[in-house]
Amino acid sequence: MINKRNIHIEIIIADYYKNITSPMLKAASDILKKNKITFTTTFVSGAYEVPQIIKHKIKKNNLNLFIALGCIVKGQTYHFEVLSNSIAKSLLDLCLHNKNTFIANGILNVNRMTQAVARSSNKKNKGIETANAMLSIVKCIT
Repeated sequence: MINKRNIHIEIIIADYYKNITSPMLKAASDILKKNKITFTTTFVSGAYEVPQIIKHKIKKNNLNLFIALGCIVKGQTYHFEVLSNSIAKSLLDLCLHNKNTFIANGILNVNRMTQAVARSSNKKNKGIETANAMLSIVKCIT
């Protein structure tokens, strides 16, 4: 059985769009602080690096809890689809292939910047949703 006092979450955040990810990080951090859960934050330049850093940080035979935050905005090329699909699959694969690894995916995939702004605002902040998703995981495993 896992002691809740020993729970530690790592937030990995792609801060390419700082105006979007900063409010998401603050919201997620506030939720974790309110629930007295310790966390650290690692910043990477883009969303593609998020699964790579998570893979690097996974410790065998330990409980590994991650919150992935970032934003991918569709441009005029196929790059959006490649990134969005490969990152989501990579995050899921990391969980499936590493026992005791859980990742809450808060990487936004949006068609327009206005959608990203709406999903990082106070009421519909994806940081809140993602932190709450991780808390529900913690409740299930502790």
